[in-house]
Amino acid sequence: MKLKYTVFLCLAVLLILAPNILLGQNVIFKYSFDDCSFEDDAMSFPGLTPGGSPECVCGLGAKSYRLDGNDDILELSDQANSQMQNDFTFDFYFRLDNTSGEVDIFSLRNGCSGLDSLMSLRYFAANDEYVFEIGSNVNNYHTAKAKPDNSKCWHRFTLVKFNLEYRIYFDNALIKKIISRENIVFTKLAKLKFSNSPCTAGLAVKHRGNLDEITLYDRALSDNEIRTIYEFPDRIKTPNTTIFKGQSIRLEGGQSCASGISWSPAQSLDNPNVINPLATPDATTTYELRLNNGGCQSTDSVTVYVAEKDSLNCDKLLLPKAFTPNNDGLNDLYGISNTFLPESLDFFEIYDRWGEKVWETTEITGQWDGTKGGSPLGTGMYLYRIKYKCNSDEKLDIGNFNLLR
Repeated sequence: MKLKYTVFLCLAVLLILAPNILLGQNVIFKYSFDDCSFEDDAMSFPGLTPGGSPECVCGLGAKSYRLDGNDDILELSDQANSQMQNDFTFDFYFRLDNTSGEVDIFSLRNGCSGLDSLMSLRYFAANDEYVFEIGSNVNNYHTAKAKPDNSKCWHRFTLVKFNLEYRIYFDNALIKKIISRENIVFTKLAKLKFSNSPCTAGLAVKHRGNLDEITLYDRALSDNEIRTIYEFPDRIKTPNTTIFKGQSIRLEGGQSCASGISWSPAQSLDNPNVINPLATPDATTTYELRLNNGGCQSTDSVTVYVAEKDSLNCDKLLLPKAFTPNNDGLNDLYGISNTFLPESLDFFEIYDRWGEKVWETTEITGQWDGTKGGSPLGTGMYLYRIKYKCNSDEKLDIGNFNLLR
C-alpha cells in the first residue's frame, strides 16, 4: 500500500509540473540574465553578443539588461536563423523609454532597401503604435500593428510559426494571423539584433530601455500556453474573485522593480504599500495598484466580490451559454463563473451531441478549451453535467451551451 501511495504521489507531482517540464524540453535558448551574464540559461546555445555597455539592472525574474539608446545592442548567434525555419515560438519582454520618433526594437534583415527574408519590430511614437513586419520577398510581405496599453511599463512580444501560419501576439493578445505563401527562410547574411537595425541610420533611433526573458521554443505554443507562462511584470496576478463576508484574500502582484507601490482604497488592506497585501473587504471592492517606475507609471486593478453565505442560492450555478475558443484572448475557455458557490466538485463533464464525453474535471476552477486530445472540436451544441456540494447539500446541474468558432 505504501508503494502504491508513493507512486501515486509521484505521478500527481509530475502532472502538476507537466506544463513547465514540457516547455523546458522545448526551449532552444533562454536568456533570463538573472546572473547578469549573456549566456543561455542551459548553456547549450551560443551566448548573446553585446555591443556598447548594456547595464544589468532589476528585471522580471531577478535581472534584465538595459540599453542606453546610443551604442548598446544585443545580438543573437546566426544559428538562430536555421532554428526558425521549422515550427517555433519566439518570445521576449521589453520596456521602452523612448517617447519620440521611430524606435528600433529588434530586426533580422540584410540591409534596408529590400524585403527579402526579414522581420523586425519598431515603435512609431507619432501614432503610438508598434509595427511588426515579416516576409520572404516583395510578394510575400506582411505587417501587423498594435496599440500599446499605456497603463503598462513592460510589454511582451510573441511570434509563433506553425507550418505556413505565423501568429503575432502583443501583450498576450493575438493581433494578427498570417498565412504565408511560402516558408520564410531567414537570410544567413544577417543576425537577429536588438537595437541595431541596418535601417537606423537617419531613419530610426535605437531602443532605450530594458530587455528580458528572450526565449526561443522549437514548437508552436498554443494561446493557452502563452498565457500560462506569462510573467505578469508590474501586473496583478490575482483574477477577479469572490469571497464570503468576513474572509480575507491575499492580492498577489507580479515581479516589479518599482520604487513606489500604492494600493487603493487602503482601508481594508493590511499594508497598501507592499506588492502582496492582505485584503478583508466588507463589501465588493475594486482595488487599484499604482507602481512608480521612475519615468513610467503603471496601473492595474482587480475586483473582489463579497457574498453573504447565508443568502446563497445553491441552485444558481453560473455557466456561459456560449464561448468562442478562437485564441483571441476573449471568452476562449468554458467553466463555472461563480466558483465561490460550490464547496466541492464531484465531477464536471462535457459531452458532444452524440453523447461522447469530450472533457471532464474535478477542479472547481477547471476550464475547457474546446479541444479533445489536443484537437479543436467543431461549432455546435454541447451538454454539461456537474455534481457539486453547496451548503452541505449535494446538487446536480445539467444543461447545454454552444461552442462558436
